[in-house]
Amino acid sequence: MALNLNYGDRKIFWGNEGLLVAKIDATGAKPIAKNIKLVTGLVSVGEMEDQAETSNFAADDIGNHGSKKGSTLLQGEMVFMQTDEAVAEMLLGHVKSENGLGYVQTGNYSDFIIQYVNKARKKTATGVIDGYKINVYPSLKATAEAGYESETDSSDGVDPIQYTVAVEASGTASYRSQGKTPASIAYEVWGDQAIEFEKMMNAQLFVMFPDTVIPEKATGK
Repeated sequence: MALNLNYGDRKIFWGNEGLLVAKIDATGAKPIAKNIKLVTGLVSVGEMEDQAETSNFAADDIGNHGSKKGSTLLQGEMVFMQTDEAVAEMLLGHVKSENGLGYVQTGNYSDFIIQYVNKARKKTATGVIDGYKINVYPSLKATAEAGYESETDSSDGVDPIQYTVAVEASGTASYRSQGKTPASIAYEVWGDQAIEFEKMMNAQLFVMFPDTVIPEKATGK
């Protein structure tokens, strides 16, 4: 005698396949991402913890007489092997020095739409399907200058320096889905649709919006 259970698909996600930084332009008929830059050297995206709190208020011997939730605010960090132009000038608001050989800190951090892509694999009842998870933060900004560290763990020398940027993300009216303004949203594409996503991204960098269409079948292009 044995249980015959029908589990759902099993998914895993890994890797950093690409990080895009862009600005949302809401001046047209619908918001778009412009000035898209590909960031080099992303190591990891740390836990984006929700700092919003739900408060319950008791009255008339009722434990949950009323409640309210703060605006969603995610806080975490991004780690890089290098702070290239897209990180320095966009995320950190740096400006180039007079000789063009360095960057000057300004302390001015702007909001950007951020997208990074993970590889994905799904095990189904009929086999394994590969795909991508596309993570979007519609309004993300750095909150401090990048810290950096390296470690010496062998006689061969020190490990490469890693730069850590503290960030926070929130919603924006320029990125709405189902009437909501999420601080983050994750899309998934699988199989043929993942292949079409690859083709579109290789042809021209783009940021996913809730109404972005990715063909589900191969177009042959």
